[in-house]
Amino acid sequence: MPDVTRQRLMDSEDSYLNTTFWDIHPLFRMIKHGETEQLQEGLHLQLDRFPEGRITRDGRRQLEYLTVSLVNTFMIAAIQGGVYPPQANAVADQALRRLSQARNPSEFPELVRVAAVRLCQMVRQTKEQDTGNLHVEKAKHYLADHLTQEISMEAVAEDVGLSLYHLSHLFKSHTGSTMRHYLADLRIEAACRLLASDDLAIPEIASLLRFCDQSYFTRVFRQRTGKTPAQYRNEYRR
Repeated sequence: MPDVTRQRLMDSEDSYLNTTFWDIHPLFRMIKHGETEQLQEGLHLQLDRFPEGRITRDGRRQLEYLTVSLVNTFMIAAIQGGVYPPQANAVADQALRRLSQARNPSEFPELVRVAAVRLCQMVRQTKEQDTGNLHVEKAKHYLADHLTQEISMEAVAEDVGLSLYHLSHLFKSHTGSTMRHYLADLRIEAACRLLASDDLAIPEIASLLRFCDQSYFTRVFRQRTGKTPAQYRNEYRR
């Protein structure tokens, strides 16, 4: 490769690799506050700086490190914005799985964009769904933290420090949903993430998330998404 061409290539990479926290701080703030529309515009400007064309081997490795750093930074922004840490981590983990499978660095910007937008949407949703009631929020966190375990509503009430009757009444009045229905929704959301990013078989996912059998899992999944688990996985991975 001619020296001039090599230098231009390395200069293109360096201009992006020199990205600092202060370069992406506006994006961090947008995610933290759930400003999805502004984030879309900001990401467009930031990711357009990504080097095009052939990338050197060292450049690719550094771009991978930068991509990991961006995804993790945006995950922290979402957590600071109120997203439950395991849920934010699941989005980051899915992005990093895709990074490990990417063949070309040109795929990295879209990977970052998808993760950032999803995290921002989760912050907005969290803020919109915050009931303002500490007992209800504690119950929601307990449910989200025990998706792969058998959960009794009595155990949730005990953890919150209220009677089951009182907590059930508070939960329904503040969320419009029963705790069991809310738990099922959380498990379906987790199933969607697993179907999209993991190679677990559908029966294994159903068992992991404590659905009594695959048939029941499929029925509940279809009720909430309009698709069967197999349809969802096939459409997502096209």
